Amino acid sequence: MISPHLRFEGFDARSWTNLLSLFAPGLRDRMNEEPAGTDVPETDVGEVKAEPTVGTLVILRADDGRVLKAFHTTRGRVRDLQYDGPQDLERVALAYHSRRAFELREGVLDELAEELAVRLERTDDYATQWLVVARIIRELTAAGKIHSWPRPVSDVPVPTAGMVRRAVDIILPDEHALVVVLWEHGSPWTAFALRRRDGVIDLAAGPDLLLRWTGPLGGDWRRDHRIIASAVTRAVAPVHVGLFAEASTVRELLRTPDPGAWIRAVAVRDIIIHPTPPYVAVALGADATRAVARTTARWLGGFDALKPLSPIGTYLRGRVSEVASVTALLGFDPLRALAHSLAQRPVREGDEPK
Repeated sequence: MISPHLRFEGFDARSWTNLLSLFAPGLRDRMNEEPAGTDVPETDVGEVKAEPTVGTLVILRADDGRVLKAFHTTRGRVRDLQYDGPQDLERVALAYHSRRAFELREGVLDELAEELAVRLERTDDYATQWLVVARIIRELTAAGKIHSWPRPVSDVPVPTAGMVRRAVDIILPDEHALVVVLWEHGSPWTAFALRRRDGVIDLAAGPDLLLRWTGPLGGDWRRDHRIIASAVTRAVAPVHVGLFAEASTVRELLRTPDPGAWIRAVAVRDIIIHPTPPYVAVALGADATRAVARTTARWLGGFDALKPLSPIGTYLRGRVSEVASVTALLGFDPLRALAHSLAQRPVREGDEPK
């Protein structure tokens, strides 16, 4: 699915950091922080009361319950940790101002490495390797050897490589391109174009390359999006789907699991999807149907107005997203799963687009 010879070009430090910050709150702040004065910093709970909520707390625990080691990914080793087991993860995460916390049983990383050695094939591509890793971690979690807080996507199934490949066939067919451009104050804030050729993604082009193809833009993204799509078609491949919007709009939508949010944004042209392939239309239709069902149920005190109307109403409410859709292939809605995950991470002032 991803070529081992992937061309990755056209990004500078700013555009790449902006892209990652959509999914990693606080990234820009962490990059601007002064480095620690030592390679082995230490901290305790009294030193972090005024600190922002960042990073991950990791606790290594023996089978008999002893804490062997604890460290914070941005603040270093934790001294004198008071910890009473997996049910205590939320408390210690909040006490040390961590976005998340993990408990790892002693030896679990060795077990993970051994399972990877057994299950991975030399011919597996990058996506397949990550799916194997995800499946092993899910199994170790179910066995009680890994615990985490929060667990916003714990019920999301891990798809097989074949399922992901079929989903990619829908999202980005062979010999086509996918384009995303986000604006801030009339200028591209970050952007990328992916090309799929011979069954694999072989090109990831950043905003510098896109602007080279387009030439000067007019400063109004609601008009410029057609110029960009045409330029990518000429330089790379026909655009199968393009998403164009303000960065702040997409940042908010990525953290909003509520049904109807995406269709509202498209309806008022806060987001422009051009071209609009059938799977996007199906997904937006499902989003609208879920929103109507939830709204009518709220107005009528929990009564679902769509259900008694007719069999077709029930079908639309529950099945429209399954008609030739990515959700049907994967077994879950990836955008909603991402939104639930990101919603667990509070956005601070430093996370806003700059």
